[in-house]
Amino acid sequence: MSSARIAVIAGDGIGPDLITQVEKVTNTLNRKYNSGIKFSQFPYCADYYIKSGISIPDEFIDEVGHNFDAILLGPLGDPRIADMKHAREIIYKLRNRLSLTMSIHPVRLFQSWLTTQKDIESKTVDYLIIKEIFESTIASSEHIFNKDKESALILQSNVFTNKNIRNFIQNAFDYIHKMNRTNACFVDQGLKYRHSQLLWNSAISELREKYPDITISNKYINAAIKDLLINPDEYDVFLSTAENGDVLSAVSSVTMGGYGLSYSIEINPELISVYRIMQASSPKLAGSNTINPFGAFLALQQILVDQGLSQEGNSIAAALMSNFSNHWVTIDMGGIMGTAEVTDYICDHIKTN
Repeated sequence: MSSARIAVIAGDGIGPDLITQVEKVTNTLNRKYNSGIKFSQFPYCADYYIKSGISIPDEFIDEVGHNFDAILLGPLGDPRIADMKHAREIIYKLRNRLSLTMSIHPVRLFQSWLTTQKDIESKTVDYLIIKEIFESTIASSEHIFNKDKESALILQSNVFTNKNIRNFIQNAFDYIHKMNRTNACFVDQGLKYRHSQLLWNSAISELREKYPDITISNKYINAAIKDLLINPDEYDVFLSTAENGDVLSAVSSVTMGGYGLSYSIEINPELISVYRIMQASSPKLAGSNTINPFGAFLALQQILVDQGLSQEGNSIAAALMSNFSNHWVTIDMGGIMGTAEVTDYICDHIKTN
């Protein structure tokens, strides 16, 4: 029987509230299906950093890939830590030490009423944004000279290596093929980074012959944004660097119905994946029973499907579609339900269907 061992880092602000709701759904699934889904929570957050000076222990990261099947990561960010050092260190350390080379942001419009975009009611919106996140973030650097002076100078740079680009493109094509996607678009910034662009184009060209079932095109970021706003149903996949991918994700949140529905998967295909709830931490809303739990539930569903628990994943999906069809959603989505009430409905749907 398949099972899922999930290491949970609830994060800051509304993170613990979201994880409480996810745990309720998980317990319901375990009771109905005897699923063997196991949650193990770890305390790495702003409070932990303030008390210990440690964002996330290296020992935890070194062992997590051997002891767990997935990591569920909640929102990070706390105003008590002005530069968000703990959040950056948690994300970057996980990426670096676990060799998480790509981030996948699934974008789907579940019901046309969820979006503020016009004239897409009849379109099927279901695509992936796949971003290179290893060198795009790990190898970036920033130097400040003459800080707080009129002559202040800031130098920022990114590092791209041929080896990492080819590794990312190979993993991305493997994932696209595995997911039966056929229409991919690489998004770049034209001449802005013309030398690195040569490496990207070369790696993509070499893999075209290996994957003849995947059509790959190129677009500048401005044209890609226009497509997402006007014709978001035309593509299966967007490939990009982290910089361009973040822009595409921001635009796509409008199509989906807000960041409350967003999650991402940061992947090392040979070890473990981190499933990130993409909402802001919003500390002022913690404990308010007004937060949107749908992105957290979608992240849980993806974990279960990826771990071979398709029955459980389908059960969550059916419950969510029932919520959307009946407009039983939280205030940020135009509904009147509280966070706990949404969860209770989903749990009841799982129990009775």
